[in-house]
Amino acid sequence: MKDSQTEAKSLLRDTIARLYQELAEIRFGNARGQHCTRITLAVALAVIAALVLQVDAPWWAAISAFVSMQVTAPSSIARGVLRIGGTTIGAAVGFFLGPWLIEDQIALSLVLFALTVTGVLGLQLSGHGYAWLLGAATASLVLLAALDDPASALNIACNRTGEVTIGTITAILVSLVLSPQGENLKVGPAAPGWSDLFGAGWPSMQHALSAGLGVMLVPWVWNWLELPSLSQAAITIAAVMAMQTTSENEAANLQKVAIRATHRILGCFIGGVAGLALLTVSFESFLPWLAALSAGVWIGAHVQNSTRGISYVGTQGAVVFIMTLVQGSGPPTSIMAGVDRFAGVTGGTLLVLAVSLLTASSPRDSSHSAQRGA
Repeated sequence: MKDSQTEAKSLLRDTIARLYQELAEIRFGNARGQHCTRITLAVALAVIAALVLQVDAPWWAAISAFVSMQVTAPSSIARGVLRIGGTTIGAAVGFFLGPWLIEDQIALSLVLFALTVTGVLGLQLSGHGYAWLLGAATASLVLLAALDDPASALNIACNRTGEVTIGTITAILVSLVLSPQGENLKVGPAAPGWSDLFGAGWPSMQHALSAGLGVMLVPWVWNWLELPSLSQAAITIAAVMAMQTTSENEAANLQKVAIRATHRILGCFIGGVAGLALLTVSFESFLPWLAALSAGVWIGAHVQNSTRGISYVGTQGAVVFIMTLVQGSGPPTSIMAGVDRFAGVTGGTLLVLAVSLLTASSPRDSSHSAQRGA
């Protein structure tokens, strides 16, 4: 226990030290600063478009713009297509499954398990892994969000698809106009494929099963403890377990999950505290609020482009910052939405860590898996 606590404290201290180094290197005129400015512009335009179109959750448009902007135009287009495609398919799956599952929590949990396993496996094994993960996360979101009001499933599915599309298309347009155009997409290693999941692919399968178990438990734990942001917790678990590489070393995989969870909690804490602090200003005018939002997004984008292994802190910090400040049809009037979302993110992260520890193989099991994978 003491060793685990010492490792966790060491990881946290190291992450904070790297974060401080990144913030000390902020520059606006270099290539990295220009990329952060493009991301910030895309987010600001996505927010404006979402508010003009009066969508239900404009923060989804802003988040989609943030995560879709890549360094070059071709890479932004590729990521955007996968994001829109995965979200659309996932929303459709969630909508069509909803009527059979909303009244049966056991069946719902089993479907959440299957969706998450498929999504996390797809991320690791498919050449279009991002779409697989987005599809599973969106389907889970639609199913969980419709628990309180089954009749709202169609509205939720359509709104999430529309909001994601608005933000993604905005990012693509900004990238086409302002990002470097001449670089081709880099061809990475071939996707391993879906064969031999219980042999050579067992580490990926084991990791996906742990993620599925975590999401499956979400409705039960959240209802038992009467916690907020049920759907956010499920998405958190999928995001924390979203590793594109797993190895036959169970301890190494568990460490990756712990690092990702630590980065997510720290990023969410920083983004949430910053957003809640700004909410105390009580913005009454649109432009000061948009300027404050843009400043936080720019800093998050800067950390996201870190080369020190803490980019996920910037991503999650910016996401929670956006979700805290962008709440409705204009400048926010309450801090409770941000508080609830932060609670859901934190609870989901703690749950996935608990599941990972409980399902981790013993050294003997890990050795057996390695021999089987060979």
